[in-house]
Amino acid sequence: MSRPTVLITEPIAPAPLAWLCERADTRVLDTPAPTPEQLASANALIVRTYTRVDEAMLAQAPNLRVVARAGVGLDNIDLDACRARGIPVVHTPEANAQGVVEYITAMMLSTLRPIERLSAPLDQHAWTELRTRAVTPRTVVGSTMGIIGLGRIGSRVARVAQALGMHVRYTDIRAIDEPERCGAQPTDLLTLARECDVISVHVDGRAENRHMLDQSFFEALRPEAVLINAARGFVLDTHAACAFARANPNATLILDVHEPEPIPADSPLWSLPNAILTPHIAAGTREAKEAMSWVVLDVMRVLEGQPPHHPAY
Repeated sequence: MSRPTVLITEPIAPAPLAWLCERADTRVLDTPAPTPEQLASANALIVRTYTRVDEAMLAQAPNLRVVARAGVGLDNIDLDACRARGIPVVHTPEANAQGVVEYITAMMLSTLRPIERLSAPLDQHAWTELRTRAVTPRTVVGSTMGIIGLGRIGSRVARVAQALGMHVRYTDIRAIDEPERCGAQPTDLLTLARECDVISVHVDGRAENRHMLDQSFFEALRPEAVLINAARGFVLDTHAACAFARANPNATLILDVHEPEPIPADSPLWSLPNAILTPHIAAGTREAKEAMSWVVLDVMRVLEGQPPHHPAY
């Protein structure tokens, strides 16, 4: 019996890749855009962030039996087109949650409590001067954390914030029962902007979320607010965000996701001294990358005629 052909358009972790290679004809591409010739023979397609799976691609893959996202978000996969063709889509919904929570926590703490480090011996005067300069104007305890989207990741952020002694507010399109709120109090988006010292964004890629953080949102923000976006780049209106940051030098924008990626050279974000920009790495732990890569398990389950553990629909 011939082995199935699996295309991988972006790198996955070594151990899951080796496991898959023992069971399938595995072809790791050096580009996120497979050619028509490569697609023609593919039985499975494994993608990550930058491969767009749409109707045009599916039309070139007549033998495709499963599409896999090594990760959580499915924004780059046309689920309706896959469903119409009877092609299952699988992903790893829990794989990167902890990594993102750690990123949010680390960036929040380093912003609210920046730590002076010693790099050379100091005399008594310099020592005293440094200790005076190192006193931070803000503390974590008693601050208010606002969470936009109290889902898989947002709820974990809420628990961490509470453990640090923060008050927690959230807004979500869903009605969430009190036992599932992780102690966070519900409010609307603009009230959250007005009341919170730190705001973390955790919404999905639905079209309705485009530019939900618009001019009215930034006009409501506190002048020393810390805004962290590790969700989707298009959630943020970049021009409104930049205007806010320029007008409020004590505020901080922490942006891990961008529209587009990479950030264009002429983006106004580069000129902001109070913007911390990272290259879409919030989930970038070795453990998270390996967990996402084990989507190969569901790929083989589908190819062998078994139901997947983590279907997208």
